[in-house]
Amino acid sequence: MRAGEVAGPNLRSAGGPVYPAQGIPHYLGGLPAEVRAHMAQPASAGEARGLVEAMGKDADVIKLFTGSWVARGQVKPMTLEVAKAAVAAAHKHGRLVFAHPSNLAGTRVALEAGVDVLAHAPDDTRGIDGALLQAMVNRRMAMVPTLQLFQGVGGEDMAAIRELVRGFKARGGELLFGTDVGYIDTYDPTDEFLQLGQAGLTTADLLRMLTTAPAKRFGVQNSHGRVAEGMVADLVVLAAHPEGHPQAFAQIAWTVQAGRLQYEAGIPGPGAR
Repeated sequence: MRAGEVAGPNLRSAGGPVYPAQGIPHYLGGLPAEVRAHMAQPASAGEARGLVEAMGKDADVIKLFTGSWVARGQVKPMTLEVAKAAVAAAHKHGRLVFAHPSNLAGTRVALEAGVDVLAHAPDDTRGIDGALLQAMVNRRMAMVPTLQLFQGVGGEDMAAIRELVRGFKARGGELLFGTDVGYIDTYDPTDEFLQLGQAGLTTADLLRMLTTAPAKRFGVQNSHGRVAEGMVADLVVLAAHPEGHPQAFAQIAWTVQAGRLQYEAGIPGPGAR
């Protein structure tokens, strides 16, 4: 796609996830043993550094499971020593670090290790108070809520997760948009936008999550994220105005990449205008 041979978006990829030692999530228990044996589960700081050094050569992002659901109702946190080593190695290569926190312990490890972005809101919100949210904001940690991910998963209190997102944003926290599609098979993001609206996010908040916030976080704010003279003409044109209707952000009329029409609603295949 970067060479122009195939039409598509600008992609940034993460290396394989880094789990706590003996900490592969229970929902991956069906994977073959030979696959599980090669999944990164560093037991020491040195091992974590080596794994991330290797991943950092190709990946744009390093993802840590600072809290892993190893069984239903049981989260195993990554040790702080391992998490700090992984973050330091990633930052040495100029890579962002995302974390899957799961609960209070996983969130604390992510915060204290210097993780850049929570890849999901913690789905077990117990014990996560305003002081911790403010500490996250003070450390410039961003969050991708992925509220759609938690619907239909037993035991999660969606209202509590939405309230956590609301509290983080109210304290000045930076939010980025994402749905965890790939793990979930719901490709339509409409419900994510609706959930974010229920969490109190305004049209302007949602627009920032999709544009200026990720551009700044990935260091491309001087070329992407705004409609202005001299900026790269990567544009998404909505079919309806989203003010008061957050689901309109999922109703795409056109997609323009570097000034070329790549998608038009109702017309299959990329354009070349």
